Amino acid sequence: MKYSWAFHPAEYRLTENESFYSEKMRHGWELQKRGVYLSRFVKAEPRDMLYRLEIDSAEPTDEKLAIYEECGWEPVLRRGIVNVYRAPAGSGAPELYTDTEGQLRSVKRLLRGHVIDLGLSVVLLGLLGFLLVKGRLRTGELISPIITKAVLMPEILVFYVAGLIFAVASELIAIVHLSRIIRDIRKGEEPDHSPRVHKPWGARLLMLTWAICLATLMLQLTLHKKTDMPRVSDGPYITLSELGFDGERTGILGSEPNCAVSRDWSPICGMVETRETVEHAGSWVSLDQKIYDLRISALAEPFAKALIGTSAVDRDIEDYDEISVPGWDKVFVAYMDCVAVRDGRVAYIYMHAPTGENMRSYVPEILSLIGGRDGEK
Repeated sequence: MKYSWAFHPAEYRLTENESFYSEKMRHGWELQKRGVYLSRFVKAEPRDMLYRLEIDSAEPTDEKLAIYEECGWEPVLRRGIVNVYRAPAGSGAPELYTDTEGQLRSVKRLLRGHVIDLGLSVVLLGLLGFLLVKGRLRTGELISPIITKAVLMPEILVFYVAGLIFAVASELIAIVHLSRIIRDIRKGEEPDHSPRVHKPWGARLLMLTWAICLATLMLQLTLHKKTDMPRVSDGPYITLSELGFDGERTGILGSEPNCAVSRDWSPICGMVETRETVEHAGSWVSLDQKIYDLRISALAEPFAKALIGTSAVDRDIEDYDEISVPGWDKVFVAYMDCVAVRDGRVAYIYMHAPTGENMRSYVPEILSLIGGRDGEK
């Protein structure tokens, strides 16, 4: 069988759907299935058919279907609260919409559903906006992961935000449209069952946006590279041997060595992440580095504060001291963590130093080495 798919009008555009399905049937495409945004059609003999959409939260009873079929209306499908019927044009099948009160109840039920959905969408969109604005002022355990994910995987944020904006816009249009239908029913005006069909550009744009987001995410996953950490740095990071720790590489607490360099790309930044542990003076020294090169420099400081909120040890910026290091705009240091900003570069460093020491004494040297490797961004 030959199939085709097409974007259908939104369910609240009742008569436009009827006109849309009738036109498809005249071109030899018979409605087979209705989804959220797309309808599936099967190739058939072109026929002149009338379609009607009925809103009913309850499944049609056998008695109701028998009456409809006796009047010439054939049930086609049901999707959610939408029932679709059809009859041959010119068959003399009586109009389905004869009960004014029944029509009002159905349309009002649909309107209430869209009002509720609009309220939920507005709340979610408002909450997301509040969190993002708040995140620019102060980070915390709730907002920090959102900000970091938005920088490292922005397509996921765009995916959800686009969906929310589309939902709000769609619900507003639905409420206006259904309110007009209720007004016309009360005035006793007959609906136009062959109106001009509006192209669902909003749904198409949403699908295109989502497709781009998914393609970008797949590209990002494809570009991820993880290699064993070389003895000599080959990127904008340092090795422990450059700090004077030349011991044998090992794992934390004597586990298998896990010294690696990961390189990632996102539309907003490039990232190099390293992990290295060596034995030293009967103990072990561990150094984790995450070097981000943001394409928008204005995002660097808010992103740096968000990284503090995702730290494994010190997550409150009050636990950090701001120090001055030549060549860097902002440097925040805690006992084992350091976050530094210079132009669009953000460096997050975690170091488990030898007993009795903390990483503060190593920060200037670490940042000097990292900052001097701009050519390897």
